[in-house]
Amino acid sequence: GGCTKPGCTVGAYGCQVHHVVTDWADGGNTNVNELGLACGPDTRSVNPTDDGWTTAMNERCEVEWTPPPQLDTGQARINTYHRPE
Repeated sequence: GGCTKPGCTVGAYGCQVHHVVTDWADGGNTNVNELGLACGPDTRSVNPTDDGWTTAMNERCEVEWTPPPQLDTGQARINTYHRPE
């Protein structure tokens, strides 16, 4: 495994746990089904209140990353680098 942001190749060793559903600073729970891996720079890029990236957990328990409108080019929302099909 590794960083879940699409296009990122940082392995798990270089990542930290990211609160996917609700950020810890906003009262998010530290439940395993609400967490994903993200490297430091990608964790800091998540900021839903200030035109930053947002994250959500889909029905397959994959972290989906949604870019801010100004960066949205229809790119992938899920990183498959660490989990090739």
